[in-house]
Amino acid sequence: MRILYIPVTKKIKEKNFRNYVMCLFYNIYVVAKNFSLNKKISKNTSGYIDAAIYSNAYVLELPYNYCVFFSKVLNLFFDGIFVNWKFTNYRSDKEDLEKKLLKLSKIFNIKKVIVDGTDKSINIIKDDILEGFDYVIKREKNKQISSKKYLTTILPCSMVDYKVSKKKENIDWNNIGNLKPNNHPKYDIFFSGKKTSKYRKELIEFLYSKEFNFFGRAEDTKIPFDHYLTAIYDSSINLALEGKGEFTFRHLEILASCSFMLCQNSINELELPLPLIDGKHFVTFENKEDLIEKINFYLKNKNLRNEIALNGRKALVEYYSPKKHGEFLFSKIFS
Repeated sequence: MRILYIPVTKKIKEKNFRNYVMCLFYNIYVVAKNFSLNKKISKNTSGYIDAAIYSNAYVLELPYNYCVFFSKVLNLFFDGIFVNWKFTNYRSDKEDLEKKLLKLSKIFNIKKVIVDGTDKSINIIKDDILEGFDYVIKREKNKQISSKKYLTTILPCSMVDYKVSKKKENIDWNNIGNLKPNNHPKYDIFFSGKKTSKYRKELIEFLYSKEFNFFGRAEDTKIPFDHYLTAIYDSSINLALEGKGEFTFRHLEILASCSFMLCQNSINELELPLPLIDGKHFVTFENKEDLIEKINFYLKNKNLRNEIALNGRKALVEYYSPKKHGEFLFSKIFS
């Protein structure tokens, strides 16, 4: 399978000569990356689907302008074009984005797919654009989206350094995260993340007012990643709170750490490529009262807490597979 891919590009806030030159050089960099012998998959929001594509096809990455200019030739040699939703430089200009997507839909006669790595699961694409594309691969698709053109994907696990191979999956889980739950945690509860939602800050202040051994913060400055992972493993209960979207990198990091995850019940509204089950692989809460009740219950029930943590880790190890994910998506798209 030969795939043409318009990837995530350099984001700019202002249109000026300096940024124009910077974007021009970045486009050259995108083209040059195709000649690299060791392809590295980015850990951005579309990292998992990028790994899935690369593991199942010959991929040529080209910026938008190159694809438009060479479209007649590219139509002859490629089976499909995948367009990352973040392929424009000036992202606040939605009109420009939609105009370019419509142009791509008209000049390419091969399979056309949009890769939507945006945060909100319920966001859908305008009908006139959707009509011109065969599929949309939506990050953590909401179950309310009924269109058969939508397929679901997920964030990448930031703890996995993925090496592309078309022969086998290259993930050594024995050296990623923790193999078993921590029987002697230091903290009752842990959360650390950016202030991407008012609820995060509000909930942390609420928990600090209770008599828990709580280690938490919602600040724009991050703690070092290794300290963050240590704190996850050193905590009886790890909160995975909504950020800009319902699902975050943190959900996967807690699972990989073989640690107990307590998250908002909005996760149950998502269609995930990992068959995670509420009550078996993680636990959810509805409101503050339910949160306190669940915290008290699972702090007292260590064995059940550890069983759920171990189940979550096992599910991630078994089903987190960009290669298999790509095989499934390609079977749908190119059937």
